[in-house]
Amino acid sequence: MQIKQPLTSFLRSRTFKLLLVSFAILAIFPILVNDTFFLHVFTLIFVFAIYASSWNFLANSGQGSLGHAAFLGIGGFASALIGGSIANGITAIMGVARMPFGAVSIIIQIVVLLIGGLISAGIGFLIGLACVRLKAWYLAMVTFGFSVIASTLSSQFDAFTNGINGFAPTILVSGGYPFYILVISFAVTSILSMYLIMRSRMGLAFRAIHGNEAEARMIGINTAKYKLIAFVISTFFAGIAGGLYAFFLGFIQNDIFSPANSFLPLIMSVIGGLGTIAGPIIGSIFLVSVQQILQLPGINDLGSPIAFLIIGIILVVIVIFAPKGLISLFNKVYKYLNTESKPKGAKTK
Repeated sequence: MQIKQPLTSFLRSRTFKLLLVSFAILAIFPILVNDTFFLHVFTLIFVFAIYASSWNFLANSGQGSLGHAAFLGIGGFASALIGGSIANGITAIMGVARMPFGAVSIIIQIVVLLIGGLISAGIGFLIGLACVRLKAWYLAMVTFGFSVIASTLSSQFDAFTNGINGFAPTILVSGGYPFYILVISFAVTSILSMYLIMRSRMGLAFRAIHGNEAEARMIGINTAKYKLIAFVISTFFAGIAGGLYAFFLGFIQNDIFSPANSFLPLIMSVIGGLGTIAGPIIGSIFLVSVQQILQLPGINDLGSPIAFLIIGIILVVIVIFAPKGLISLFNKVYKYLNTESKPKGAKTK
């Protein structure tokens, strides 16, 4: 894939140093604030940052998905079921009632999340083989249909999935701060991996296909191959997000396949800035924060319709007045402040 060069340049860049500082601040912040609400919101933000970034990664290859919840759900169910099976086997061998927390349980948690992502990517590979030659929004409709099929299959095989009534995954990493550290570690690793891929030669092929698929094909790019690779990578990270989401909520059922969860990464990417690395992160921060604030006592008394109305109005306003997302507003403010800070008559490079 030849990501050695972009990785080396990234490790020497200011962005990497800023990322390290941001990671340290985010890791310490919940301790300083010592508030369960903020810890809950921040954990949820990073889970959806992975999910939205996976959708945005797919969009950067010129493809669309309106059924990404299928891969979120597959990853969630796979991680929860496999994690429970492994934990039950270990507790049976050890002769204890519950899985003890420690290094082993953390390793198992990481492994089952990766397995959930791989299973999601495997299903994504099969879907991609059949549909990757379709135009963007035809593929989007196929993925939407597949999310309905996934929910139906989960209901039909309820004896195995227990998706109708739902179930609580076996706790492998204790909730609160330990799980928060796990989530931000996965978020940084996942988003950084997608960023480096987009900076590699493979990423250039993705962007060429996104710009003009016909021209990309004319210059020798195997568009079907690269679109399939992008689809598999996207579904892998969506599956990881699904596993984290299931363990974070401490419960999973067929609602995870809902159309609302399919539209969330699209909305977050549009709000933050479609096609940018920071856009999905900004969008998840904004949308998750608004959703959680609207669920607070007193505000929640307004009712769900009012809450959805407020979110809808915010989305419409952002699309009309900032069509390139909130990141475009931040860039304008940064440029304005940077210009104002320079002395008059100074030359700009």
